[in-house]
Amino acid sequence: MRVGWYVHHHGAGHRTRALVVGRELVARGASVTLLGSDLDHAAAHRASMSAVRLAMDAPLDESATHSELDVVMHGSMHWAPLWHSGFRERMTTLARWVQVEEPDVVVVDVSCEVAVLLRLLGVPVVVVAQPGERTDTAHTTAYAAATAVLAPWPDWATGDLWRTTGATSGSDGSDHRVVAVGGISRETGDGPRRRDEQPAGRRRGLVLSGSDGFDDPTLVDAVTGTVTDVDWTVVGGAAWVPDVRERLATSDVVVTHAGQNAIADVAAWRLPAVVVPQRRPFDEQVHMGAVLAGAGMATVVRENETEVCWADRVGAALEHGGEGWERWGSHGAVARAASLVEVVAGG
Repeated sequence: MRVGWYVHHHGAGHRTRALVVGRELVARGASVTLLGSDLDHAAAHRASMSAVRLAMDAPLDESATHSELDVVMHGSMHWAPLWHSGFRERMTTLARWVQVEEPDVVVVDVSCEVAVLLRLLGVPVVVVAQPGERTDTAHTTAYAAATAVLAPWPDWATGDLWRTTGATSGSDGSDHRVVAVGGISRETGDGPRRRDEQPAGRRRGLVLSGSDGFDDPTLVDAVTGTVTDVDWTVVGGAAWVPDVRERLATSDVVVTHAGQNAIADVAAWRLPAVVVPQRRPFDEQVHMGAVLAGAGMATVVRENETEVCWADRVGAALEHGGEGWERWGSHGAVARAASLVEVVAGG
């Protein structure tokens, strides 16, 4: 089975998903090739996967004349600039790779333009869904091009987490193409996680701000400076590390953004959490925070809150104890995602 996996270059979550599910596919005997502009080639090779570098399609050439309508094809796509050499090379590289390698399936995480291109080349496409209001024409077209839509969250969350008109967004199973596999985490072991015992009277906390850091640059200091009975470790932004499993293993509480991979990791370790949704396109983290708050899984800071008592929020999370995270379905999610890819590849 020959599998391609397109990896969007913004944010670390797309790379992580490709590596963990790709590793599972390789273990099942598949040949997996990652395609993207910001790949970890060494990590791919260690996992026995190939990697193809794609040219960057941004920024626009300032000397060229582009209208906003040109770039988005009058609203039908998200990024398709005219006369951009990087964009042209990116798309032709993908087309040449398909012609030479003849993949059985390509997973697209994520790009509306790439999903449509691959489908027009006659390749079955698995599109990875993203939370938020995805009702625009570009998303609708991408989901229509998909043989299957992989939703990296539990089925019960689909209706509130993901809004689209390109595929059924309810959880009643009426659109067989939409398959919710649960939160895809780096941690794939069984059952709740066991953390090292901590010294009496002290707790360890972890702040996950993502590869771009929090929108509010003062948030980390506000947490670590006011919640002084917790020993904090900060990961994200300038303090980025590619794998946080060791830190999760020794933490008692987490303050995190609401990105999909961070939530999946926290859920896998079943850690008490304060979730702080960040401003992202299509309100994806706002939707995630609302679903988690509604399900009672985490303490969530609302978007319009201007003053937050972090000691109270962290205390509430610790009192909650991380109960309910098993409902996020992180256990077995990687295997379920790999199985979906296999089914699509097999026709």
